[in-house]
Amino acid sequence: MARRHMIDEMDFKIMKRLQLDARISNVRLAEDVHLSPSACLERVKALEKDGLIRRYVADFELTKISSTVMLLVEVILQNHREGDFERFLAAIRKRNEVLECYKIGGRIDYLMRVLCRDIDHYSELSDFMSRGELGVEKFHGHVVLAIDKAFQGYPLELLIEPHGRD
Repeated sequence: MARRHMIDEMDFKIMKRLQLDARISNVRLAEDVHLSPSACLERVKALEKDGLIRRYVADFELTKISSTVMLLVEVILQNHREGDFERFLAAIRKRNEVLECYKIGGRIDYLMRVLCRDIDHYSELSDFMSRGELGVEKFHGHVVLAIDKAFQGYPLELLIEPHGRD
């Protein structure tokens, strides 16, 4: 189990603010959380060092870039030996169209979020997954018609109780 970081009220404020805008300047962040810029930077660096802040990313409006097809894909493997999982994961980690892959409990083994240029691109991915070398028994995609609630950050206030919070 991962070592938990004791999050105090200031860490909590910093994390909530960075989640809204990771490009915020340190000076502005410090103002928003009522710290000096040097103390704020020190805390951000500590959050990064401890692995609480893993990375900073940009969120693109894909419809302004190109036409795409997003799918949620269910995967069931034929066998469930460690080597079967490793072989499958090694292959999908090389596929750029696989944005996320979750190993889950229940009737399916993996749920993936996939982004393809078009249906032909998805068909090629489906053929690759179903050829047999990966041990995939079933590969079933669900086309995303609309994203009705997009990821807007983690609900930190529901997940953690900052140490020292009132």
